Amino acid sequence: MAWKDLSIERRLVAAKADLMFSQPFFGALAVRLNLIECKDEKTCDTMATDGKSIYYWPPFVDKLSKQELVFVFVHEIMHCALKHHTRRQVRDPKKWDIATDYVINGELVATNIGKMPKEGLHNPAFTGMAAEEVYNLLPDGDGGSGGKGSNPGGGDPGGCGGVLDGGNSPAELAEASAEMDVALKQAASLAAKQAAGNMPASMQRIIDQLLKPVVDWQSVLRRFIDDAAGTPDFTWSRPNRRYLPMDIVLPSTRFEGIAHLAVAVDTSGSINAKVLQRFASEINGAFGDGIIDKITVVYCDAEVHNHQTFERGDDIRLDPQGGGGTRFAPAFAWLRENAQDARAIIFFTDLYCHDFGPEPDVPVLWGVYGDSRNFDELVGNTPFGEAISVTH
Repeated sequence: MAWKDLSIERRLVAAKADLMFSQPFFGALAVRLNLIECKDEKTCDTMATDGKSIYYWPPFVDKLSKQELVFVFVHEIMHCALKHHTRRQVRDPKKWDIATDYVINGELVATNIGKMPKEGLHNPAFTGMAAEEVYNLLPDGDGGSGGKGSNPGGGDPGGCGGVLDGGNSPAELAEASAEMDVALKQAASLAAKQAAGNMPASMQRIIDQLLKPVVDWQSVLRRFIDDAAGTPDFTWSRPNRRYLPMDIVLPSTRFEGIAHLAVAVDTSGSINAKVLQRFASEINGAFGDGIIDKITVVYCDAEVHNHQTFERGDDIRLDPQGGGGTRFAPAFAWLRENAQDARAIIFFTDLYCHDFGPEPDVPVLWGVYGDSRNFDELVGNTPFGEAISVTH
């Protein structure tokens, strides 16, 4: 029977069956997703997923060829596998949809899976990047203020299927993320067994990428600060200030504390101002919890240009200065001379440097911004310290 003579339901089943044989990894993920017809175009005008189901608009499916439907099917599965349904946070839903579409379509086009519909978004420059990175590169006008998310309306801006939030609470999102971790490992095991050592390199690269955990850099940063502060305890004598505006009184976490934390900011080249502000906000949070008494911030390119000191209770407002070459040694030398009692050093940088200087006597955390595709190589050339990618 000709493709166009099949019912919409039969076409969807045929596309799913095709994946089971031609792409067992995606086929294994596809069988765990329910297919639900959308009755209202305002709710879903293409296809969309919340990590548990795939929603489809029949007129959209009707105009797709079999290979286009396979592409869109895998596109939706990739949204699930990359946990886009749990990672949006407070980002604009439509702009997030666009960013995730660029990421997924680049991978699928490069791997020759199906055929991308002509409305699909594709920019080879974004291939291999994280959705959060692409989102930060898109102009603010992409997405507007409406769109999908917890209220999945407003249409699919990418024309290839969208992503809906996988839950409304942190607990729901954590559960959805954990379920996907299990599904990915099972699908990878099945695909490896069926490939019998003949897995195409392009497909293996996608599987490896999907199995690599997404690191929440805010949690790593906070863990680094907590480790430097010592063993935690709780106290009612100083209520947690974060919840007082909501008329909620909770105990604050009491640590041995960090009398002095040092922060170095690489001011060579262009600083990612948005990420730097989020970086400062996380440190500000530790300040608000009373973990840190004093912070010294030093700004350095090839030499030290400026420094600031903040005491507990101050609002951290960074004032980066510089813009020349890159050397880390002057920053560490300045801190050895002027912040001798610092318990730890956090260095915000793109990590493009070869002059690190001698290793400090205290723990160092590199907060690395820039293209995350270069992160592993850059960190591999770093002689000391722990590194996290803060681009996301």
